[in-house]
Amino acid sequence: MDNRDQIKGYSFFISIVIWGTIWGIFEATVGYLLHLLPFRIGWLVWYPVACFFMSNAYRRTNRVSSVLFVGILCASIKMLNLLFPVSIDRVINPAVSIVLEALAMALVIFVLNRTYNGKAKSPFVKLLAAFSMNTAWRTLYILYLLFLVPDWMREISVIGSAEKFVPFFVTQNLITSFLLFAGYQFKHIIFRPVEAAERKIASVCKSIPSHAMPALKISIVLLLLCADAALELLL
Repeated sequence: MDNRDQIKGYSFFISIVIWGTIWGIFEATVGYLLHLLPFRIGWLVWYPVACFFMSNAYRRTNRVSSVLFVGILCASIKMLNLLFPVSIDRVINPAVSIVLEALAMALVIFVLNRTYNGKAKSPFVKLLAAFSMNTAWRTLYILYLLFLVPDWMREISVIGSAEKFVPFFVTQNLITSFLLFAGYQFKHIIFRPVEAAERKIASVCKSIPSHAMPALKISIVLLLLCADAALELLL
């Protein structure tokens, strides 16, 4: 492996950890606060925001695998909650859904790349892509609940009754798919503040001696991982 490959691999790893831990921090903080609300609106936030984090990882790396790795990292940190005496379904199910969301997005991006190869996509294709990956992860999650969990967990899950299943698979699916489509249409606006922050950080990094940069980046990564883990355990 030459020096350029090492730099690319290092950059890929840093991007995965940064976006995976930011996603985890969001889940631990905003997700925690959403659970405290007397009315359920978390479903309007969690999946679209998850797609935002995964999309940023893909934007930075231009590698489909980064989407899946970000999901795996976020889910792994989520599993730290198993160290506490909490109901296992409140830990395992969200972690599984995170991985399935990442898998569904990675598959859709892969298909789009193979089909269009950088060509512009019509609004219909963007809407279909948003609906496809949203429906895909929900379908996989239902299959997981049907075949891989004990009966008691299945009975209290989203497939435990029609009152839970229909909103999950139909209403929430359609509404969040439309939100994803809107975000896809205006991603250049949504990503603009993130890209501006990245440019500012890059300009600051230029003033730091090059030999000190690896240690600084590793320190930041470790700090984010520790913060994410601490928030998961405390909240």
